[in-house]
Amino acid sequence: MSKILVVDDEQGVCFAFSKFLKAEGHRPITCSTAENALTILENDQPNLVISDIRLPGMSGLELLERIKKLYPKIAVILITAHSTMKTAVDAMKSGAYEYIVKPIDLDEAKIHIDRALESQQMENELRMLRSELTRLYGEPPPLPDTQPSAAKPPVIIGNCARMQEVFKKIGSVSGTGVSVLLIGESGTGKDLVARAIHANSTRKDGPFEPINCAALPDTLLESELFGYEEGAFTGASRCKAGKFEMANGGTVFLDEIGDISLAAQAKLLRFLEDKMYSRLGGNERLMADVRIISATNSDLEKKMRAGEFREDLYYRLSVFTIQLPPLRQRRSDIPLLAAHFLEPHPSVTIVKDTITMLEKYSWPGNVRELRNAIEHALVLARGKTILPDHLPMSVRSNRKAPEADGDRIPETLAVAMLEANIKDASLHGKIYEEMMDAWERPIIEHAIELYGGNQVQIARVLGLHRTTLRKKMLKYGLL
Repeated sequence: MSKILVVDDEQGVCFAFSKFLKAEGHRPITCSTAENALTILENDQPNLVISDIRLPGMSGLELLERIKKLYPKIAVILITAHSTMKTAVDAMKSGAYEYIVKPIDLDEAKIHIDRALESQQMENELRMLRSELTRLYGEPPPLPDTQPSAAKPPVIIGNCARMQEVFKKIGSVSGTGVSVLLIGESGTGKDLVARAIHANSTRKDGPFEPINCAALPDTLLESELFGYEEGAFTGASRCKAGKFEMANGGTVFLDEIGDISLAAQAKLLRFLEDKMYSRLGGNERLMADVRIISATNSDLEKKMRAGEFREDLYYRLSVFTIQLPPLRQRRSDIPLLAAHFLEPHPSVTIVKDTITMLEKYSWPGNVRELRNAIEHALVLARGKTILPDHLPMSVRSNRKAPEADGDRIPETLAVAMLEANIKDASLHGKIYEEMMDAWERPIIEHAIELYGGNQVQIARVLGLHRTTLRKKMLKYGLL
């Protein structure tokens, strides 16, 4: 049994959580303000705190910061009715274990509560192990201060469940120094996410140096990354610093990393191993303290199988991976994105029929194409109202985008899957479950795409209870 403190000024939320937690075998404690919560924490430290962000007086985020300072061992789950990227990043950077969005789904809440308590138990065991190691071998050397400082990140728009996961991951990884791999189609905002990670990191005051790896041949890519000495090649009339040297103390963003040659991959891997390099044409060994964020719209695992991308480099770059959804899988965000692109033009309005047309289009160019479509419409609207006729022809004709690999399962695959599974004796008795897992995810993904993430509509159309749908979405990482 765990003691769980619930902080919410809505009596109904406290009552619902209290009843739910008791049924789960926990001991609930409820209060309505952060100030009361701090008193309870002082007298009766719970195992977990669940707090609303908006509270009378001290906010939930302020309470989170106080808890992390005074009681760092206690896990905190935040509740919010208005989920934005800033909310998610602030919550995760401040140390929240998770945050959940109102209206609260108790089945989803149970998953997060169980995971938080399990994680806390593992941390307690780890602390005991460290204590034993300290007793045996003495105190380890102090770690450098890695507390992320506040910085205003680039604006990334999105309220759908898939983007909320992206925001959480940005908040979780920003304060670390690990390499990050961003995966997503062209135009999904990989550059913005890379800048957001940098802006929320301890390196935020250092340089951010982007480079498009696909735009440069091998020789130019090497000189751009590592720099060159005077006379290194024809036209090298002076010494030039490379991106790694220029970004010392900051971040290097390697865009389209999947397109570099095997020779360039080998040189990049050598740098990643010890952060040492030499300028082109030089012998002096230099060091650069940089964080690497890379991005690709390629399937790197497929390239590895084909021998086109080094496996050791892949694992160096993908310590933490963030998958960015295409716009066709987050249609409910299209009105928000359109409004964002129109912010510099407050006198311009957009009619509902235009928004409907934007929502029906398949957006092969993703958010970048949507921004271009809005700019195209602004020219034709001449500062007035944007009508459907002002949109580009491709949008008005609703040209369909080619489906990405993995978006659909061909009908003939069912037979092939069944035959392959039957041949595998280890799967006997589990074949149905294995095949259902393979089919369920793309079916639910496509339903999310068709209905803009509206769970009520998706559950009705698929014939699922909404709770069952949410469980399946959680299972496949679609929430």
